[in-house]
Amino acid sequence: MKISRNFIKFGRIFAMSAALILCLMCCMPLSSCEEQDEEQRKYDVAIRVACSDGEIYEFPVGEDEKHLTIPYDGTERTYWVDSYNLPDHPRYSDEWLSPSGEGANVFELSIAMESMGEVKSIHNQGLYCVNVYADSTSDIWNFRHVYLFVTIK
Repeated sequence: MKISRNFIKFGRIFAMSAALILCLMCCMPLSSCEEQDEEQRKYDVAIRVACSDGEIYEFPVGEDEKHLTIPYDGTERTYWVDSYNLPDHPRYSDEWLSPSGEGANVFELSIAMESMGEVKSIHNQGLYCVNVYADSTSDIWNFRHVYLFVTIK
């Protein structure tokens, strides 16, 4: 009789422990999904555009266009994305990163002249627009389009 009571107590403790372990095993995948969603979150991107004349133009989040006037000096100017920053990212918020140029996280840059359409560089007098796209295929940033309007007088 005493053995069966101990056996019943042991059985109850075993059943409660098994139920607790089962609950924990069911809840763990749910918590890992939450962490995975956080890792897959996209962030707003700040962009730095560099020019062959040594200037760097920064587009912080919320500023989508800049206007500048340069006196004509005959210098040919080319532009490219120098670096980018993800200000709200928990790990990379303080770092300016260099774009890879390939894969999903790429930028597209084009230069258009008011009277000629797309050009490769800026060197003649006129109004130019440097268009930079933070591509929507990225898995780390939200789509962004910035404009650098350059007037050569």
